[in-house]
Amino acid sequence: MKYDYWGLVKHLKHPLRQVYVLHGDEILLQQEALIALRQAAQQQGFSERERHDIDKQHDWSMAFSDSHALSLFADKKLIEIYGNKPDAAGAKVIEDYVKHPIDDNVVVLVLPKLDSNTQKSKWFSACDELGVTVSCAPLSDQQFKDWLNQRGRQLKLQLQADALDELCQQTEGNLLAAHQELTKLSLLYGEELLTREHLQHALSDNARFELFDLANTALMGDASKTAKIFFSLKGEGQAESLILWVLNKEIRTLLALSEGLQQGIGLNQLFQQHGVWSKQQAVIQKALKRLSLKRLQALNHTLLEADKAIKGQSLENAWDILLRLSLGLAGVSLFEAII
Repeated sequence: MKYDYWGLVKHLKHPLRQVYVLHGDEILLQQEALIALRQAAQQQGFSERERHDIDKQHDWSMAFSDSHALSLFADKKLIEIYGNKPDAAGAKVIEDYVKHPIDDNVVVLVLPKLDSNTQKSKWFSACDELGVTVSCAPLSDQQFKDWLNQRGRQLKLQLQADALDELCQQTEGNLLAAHQELTKLSLLYGEELLTREHLQHALSDNARFELFDLANTALMGDASKTAKIFFSLKGEGQAESLILWVLNKEIRTLLALSEGLQQGIGLNQLFQQHGVWSKQQAVIQKALKRLSLKRLQALNHTLLEADKAIKGQSLENAWDILLRLSLGLAGVSLFEAII
């Protein structure tokens, strides 16, 4: 059964299924889907929760063998398994488990964006048939506006239409940045009716221009200036999450363009598909020549590492990773092997 985030929320009012797959590159949406699943599981008596991270020391077979272990403290368990797209061995383990699931377990696979071929694979189809697969993809403009409205209501914010439009324009579809701005507005104004003027006063345009300078300079391949802007932003106390936001936007766009070129799609068509303005196209083309597809895929993976570090889910320093990303976008490899 396939759902988006909102479909999952409605589904969770009913008894849980035995397998869930949360896949996509909208990290905040994926995390909120996972939180909603945890809350529903707890309400339905799944009082124990396990986490497994797939890596060289702990593979898919180990994660699922642990799921068969009897609990000493609870009859029902929520088992979260984090990994990349399953390899052939991992896919076989998942298929075997789905054929004979444990009645008192709910297994949740937390995965990155899966391509269309993977979503047609045997393991994914088996999970979809037995349980629920949830696409956590970036939102359309209307979905993003609906999400802002919903999150605003949760924070007891009243946004006039012009204020909502201003917030959409300022955050450009980035859920994490939008959530931070809504939280800040809630602290500043409480339940006051908010207009465009309130938002323009609250949102720091100067800081945002500096943030965009960081991304634009990196795209131009000027590593020295990129480093200067980066350390200036750090010294001013700029939020790590906003620096990640601007880098994420450019890296994801470059990756999508590079993948499209590999598939034989014309660059002009790709520019149109991904909303690259005419003024940006020359800089983007130079960046595509400088950064290989493999390099962009590595930077895309580093975005996830930065997100985990910012959220305290990693022992690595978030600023170190953000510096690697900034200079990596400029074409300089730092603290890692050159790809």
